[in-house]
Amino acid sequence: MRPNAPGGGWFAAAAALSAAAALALAWAIGEGEGVANAIDDLPLLFLAGAVGAALYGWRETIRGAEGARREAGEERAKTEAIEKRLETERHWTAELRKQVATLEHERGLLGATNDVPSLVLRTAKELVGADKGLLLSRKDADSDGDLDLMAAQGFEVDPAESNVAQRFAREVIAGDQTVREESPTLPVESTPADREIENLLAIPIYLRDKFSGVVVLANKPGGFSDYDDEVLLALGDHAGAALHNARLHGELRSAYISTVAMLAEAVEAKDPFLRSHSYDATRHVSAVARRLGLSRKEREDLVFGSLLHDVGKIGISERILLKPGPLTTQERSLIELHPRIGYRIVQQVPVLRGVAPAILHHHERFDGDGYPSKLGGEEIPLQARIIAVADAFCAMTTHRPYRKARAVGEALAELEQCAGAQFDPEIVRLFGEEVRAAENGTPQAESDTDTGEFLVEALSDPEIMHRRQANEPVLGFEPYSITDNLTMLSGHRHFWELVQSETKRAELQGKPFAVVMVELENLERINREEGYAAGDEAIKKVARAVQAASLQCQGTAARFSGRRIGVVIPRANREEASACTDEIAEELAGEPKVRVSCAVWAKGDESDAVVERSLEELRASPVGGAT
Repeated sequence: MRPNAPGGGWFAAAAALSAAAALALAWAIGEGEGVANAIDDLPLLFLAGAVGAALYGWRETIRGAEGARREAGEERAKTEAIEKRLETERHWTAELRKQVATLEHERGLLGATNDVPSLVLRTAKELVGADKGLLLSRKDADSDGDLDLMAAQGFEVDPAESNVAQRFAREVIAGDQTVREESPTLPVESTPADREIENLLAIPIYLRDKFSGVVVLANKPGGFSDYDDEVLLALGDHAGAALHNARLHGELRSAYISTVAMLAEAVEAKDPFLRSHSYDATRHVSAVARRLGLSRKEREDLVFGSLLHDVGKIGISERILLKPGPLTTQERSLIELHPRIGYRIVQQVPVLRGVAPAILHHHERFDGDGYPSKLGGEEIPLQARIIAVADAFCAMTTHRPYRKARAVGEALAELEQCAGAQFDPEIVRLFGEEVRAAENGTPQAESDTDTGEFLVEALSDPEIMHRRQANEPVLGFEPYSITDNLTMLSGHRHFWELVQSETKRAELQGKPFAVVMVELENLERINREEGYAAGDEAIKKVARAVQAASLQCQGTAARFSGRRIGVVIPRANREEASACTDEIAEELAGEPKVRVSCAVWAKGDESDAVVERSLEELRASPVGGAT
């Protein structure tokens, strides 16, 4: 029994003390008189004492219960706070993953990966309600002793040199812990960005238990709390994974682009009359896609689809493809297999599966009388409808063994005549507007893939196997170019072949082409100070950026020399070449540092003259710029 409970030993003691106190009080009042009366009333006094003791015990019991309730309430509050933190962490982790997935979907394989650091930083800022933020990488690529700035948001001036942010980032690294500071002391050599910082929180980001970088958040109204530390630390692991996946994404897209370029070149090697045909189609479908308001991912699929729409011709004999006279019924039926072959080929490459339906159905007719599935109207995938128009136009304007090329105006008239029957009328209208605008000079709106293996798998379709003839070669073409082992780009020889080919075409058609040169700066210093592996990585990063940009510009990238990447852009004027240099700058986002130049063919130029002019401009170009 508890000591403060009525009825125990404490109760008797309290009663006795109460009686004694009452007796003493009576004695004092009566100065000794009436003691007898007090003694007579002793039972009453004991009763009063008992009541007092009981009241005291009950009061203590109530106090104890209230204390227990307070303790329970505090525990519940702590539990709720922890659950709230966990729920917040789960919410923002899911949000980060969702936004990264959305980013990849919207930008697609060709999209730059530079958005992921900004996405991570924005998520962290929103999570704690900070006004400003920096994301710093543990790498020091420029060897200046500071962590490299990956992303910054909310600052009025460039915070790259912020001494305050760097100082607290170093504290995070040294102590392997979060750092919080209210009104941080400004260094003697403070920068304008330093003076913008009122309070800050710096947390480490880890990737597989290894330090990867620091997030510095600043200017939260009311300051940062322990709660912010815990939630951001939990998010830090997921942020590290997102950044790592972004780097992997950059490497994978390079490999896939190489696969696409290789397949496109394989088609051209199989059928020389298709040379530049696929790239012409790409130029036109890109323009139409923008007019239709398609997303970047959808436009990317169109780029791939237009480059590879005839890839199935790899499985058709050159004897049929290059036949100078009319095709027999049997030969035409074999030609009509190429969409199926192409579909099977791209199905073997995961990233290309999205364009497989466009390749399969690019010979369907709007009236439903095409092949291979006799789809009609909007049953035909939009991508296939666009490619069909571009393919027909390019076929009409390309010289074939059995006929001469048609003029552009004549080809457009044929498309318009067939609109509604063979082609989607709206696509024909937009396509015609784009081609005419281009004619008037008005601009508009590393790989491990085993090619042989998946081509053989693609050609194992039962119907294709049944229709093939045993004496017809399928994969009997010679490699069109030698690939550079480091960058997976075409080599120096291929670059010169392209320039010579474009020079001849320009002389015949009177339309220019452009040569873009990109030179990696400080390669010797990187090799000397960081090792040749770091130099190789810098070259590969530049190559990936140039490759992605060149594909968007309908050009071909090749490794020109040790630190130089060249791009040949068919049928491009100065303005279009400058757009390509802008794409390269956007892909690289300033790192590593490069020089960029471009030169455009002029009447009377030999092939080496264009390249030499590009090299001269490169030598005169500022770092990060184009002349």
